[in-house]
Amino acid sequence: MTEPTTEDPSTGAARASDLDPGEGMPDEGRSAPAAVGTPATSEELGADRLNEHGSEDGDSAAGHPPRGRRRRRILQLAGVIVVVAAVIGGFWGWSVAAENRYESAASSLQSQLTTQVSASHAFDARLADVRSLAKRIHSVVDSPAFAAETLAEAAALRQSLTAMDALATAAASTPPSSAELDALATPPAGYRPPWQLTTDSEQLEARSLSSQQQASDLVTAAKNTADAEGSLNTAEAGFFTAAATEADQLIASNTLSNRSLQVALIRLTEQARNPSMSMSHDGAFLASMSDAESQVRASQATHQSELDDPAWAVRREIENYARSLSNGVALEFIWSPEVSGLGANWLSGTTQSFDTDGGYAIINLNYTVETAWYDGRDARALVAHEVGHSQVYRCAPLFNSPEIKGQQEVWATAWSISQGFDIPGSGIEAYGRPSNAQIAVAAQCR
Repeated sequence: MTEPTTEDPSTGAARASDLDPGEGMPDEGRSAPAAVGTPATSEELGADRLNEHGSEDGDSAAGHPPRGRRRRRILQLAGVIVVVAAVIGGFWGWSVAAENRYESAASSLQSQLTTQVSASHAFDARLADVRSLAKRIHSVVDSPAFAAETLAEAAALRQSLTAMDALATAAASTPPSSAELDALATPPAGYRPPWQLTTDSEQLEARSLSSQQQASDLVTAAKNTADAEGSLNTAEAGFFTAAATEADQLIASNTLSNRSLQVALIRLTEQARNPSMSMSHDGAFLASMSDAESQVRASQATHQSELDDPAWAVRREIENYARSLSNGVALEFIWSPEVSGLGANWLSGTTQSFDTDGGYAIINLNYTVETAWYDGRDARALVAHEVGHSQVYRCAPLFNSPEIKGQQEVWATAWSISQGFDIPGSGIEAYGRPSNAQIAVAAQCR
């Protein structure tokens, strides 16, 4: 019998007392524990746990892949999923961004094309205005009357028109078509890949930039055209104002000319100065002014020659006498063989009175008034009667008084009588004698 032993803590050998009976010695046919009582090395322990394929004993025994390889496969699969998800997410994000870019580009282009259409219409309207203006001013500058003008304003008008001509010949703009605008309002249906959307967006953006440049050019062209139009309008107004001033000076220096001809020219000068009537300032209007001026000059020349001719001395005396009674009302005279069908041996006259331009009258006398001027007082009474007609507007309250009641012949006869001609030639023979009250009213017109 051997003595029971205890395990040596340093060796890890089992105590003999811990062994089952009969286990103190190895049985026959049983392999003894390797190096009983001798510590196993780490290499030996590791060898115990690996099978002959190098796998862990537990996994190999169960028929499953090793845990390390399984973890690696899971990580690889997760990586693939992450990559695929990233690719899908990136493609989706690209698609969304491309779609947003396309919609933004289409909306911006649509707005820009609308702006270009407005700029195009504004330019075309301005171009139509300047063409109409240039055409009208050309009718002035190209007229014979303008060729004879020596005013400095005439040269300025010609120069301004030359500058305008260069702009007036510009071609009308071509605005974007409605089809293009409709296409932008209705984008293509169906799926479009992001690369196609990107390409389309770039084309829309480039078109928008081009439209911006075209709209900017149109705005600039419209401004330049408007500036030239303003300059031409200013030059045109300056020329016709100067022409009107020249006409005023002509009237002032031709006092012998007929008042009716002067008034006709005055009406034209008023029109020349009136900006609201600028559309009538064309070649025909300038010709009318030139013709009216010519008539004033001719009238002045005629009256001047008659004034200097002894053969017309009696007529000049009669006219001067009438003016001495007219209280400043301008008088114009026409001499005719017959007036109102009355000629030789009859004293006859008519008067047309006008309340404009300070008031004036046109008196028509027959030749008998001239020949009978020294034969008595009736010819003078008749002249006073005709001058009385010229006073109706100057003394309108008296003419329309209860006594006269606006009766032309009663007034003219009463006025002639009030001048000291209470004789047949004053109108008494033709119209009867007015009442003393009527004569008294007419006598107040002095």
